[in-house]
Amino acid sequence: MEIICPICKNKLFKKFNSYYCINNHCFDIAKEGYLNLYLKSAKKSGDEKEMIQAREDFLNKDYYLFLKEELNRILKELKINSLLDLGCGEGYYTSYFNIEEKIGIDLSKEALKKASKKDPKSFYILSSIFNNPIATNSIDAILTCFAPIAYEEINRICKKDGYFILVRPNVKHLYELKEVVYTNPYDNELEEIKLNNFEIINEYSISNHSILDKQDILNLFKMTPYYHKTSMNDMNKLLEVNQLDITFDFIISIYKKS
Repeated sequence: MEIICPICKNKLFKKFNSYYCINNHCFDIAKEGYLNLYLKSAKKSGDEKEMIQAREDFLNKDYYLFLKEELNRILKELKINSLLDLGCGEGYYTSYFNIEEKIGIDLSKEALKKASKKDPKSFYILSSIFNNPIATNSIDAILTCFAPIAYEEINRICKKDGYFILVRPNVKHLYELKEVVYTNPYDNELEEIKLNNFEIINEYSISNHSILDKQDILNLFKMTPYYHKTSMNDMNKLLEVNQLDITFDFIISIYKKS
């Protein structure tokens, strides 16, 4: 794994509990174990504590275990030795993969504190995924799971013949949740993905159903984009629901760099 300085773009070297470049720019490893390479204050960056806690509580119930297992199967089939997880959050997916070299990047200190504590086998970095500190042409596979797509950085970092794996909500994902909250529930739209120097080699959907109790319903809603886009009146509708059978529907796209 080669990490580059976010200031001068030279290689970083570890010395004690810090990383240095030849120009003597220095970056510290936090006590929790992640490396802070973000040049601005991250106090208000990334997801807030409430969303992080809700996401962790929900994911710890393993409602998304079937997705995690499918991603692990894909990575084994592709014979991946190094993986970069862009927007890794608390490391729910990153920590599960049996890969020699794993790097997770996120812009939330609170999420990376949790990821680093529970997963010392992966290396977590506080940084923007759109200007990240991984060397060019150095990673076998890059994963983006429910995060924005950093098109230019994916193209730069991925090795030739390497892979980009994208996980997105499919059309019916969480439809029952939207039926409760919205007067006119709608299918999710699938944006067309155009990634320079990559060709799609496989794309398919996986889905599952689970019955959620009130707390899990609220946690799930808080970890979705709907949480910040929904009126208080509509959100309060969820408080009246004690149990809900919800569809989890994902589309997985696998691209190969040519």
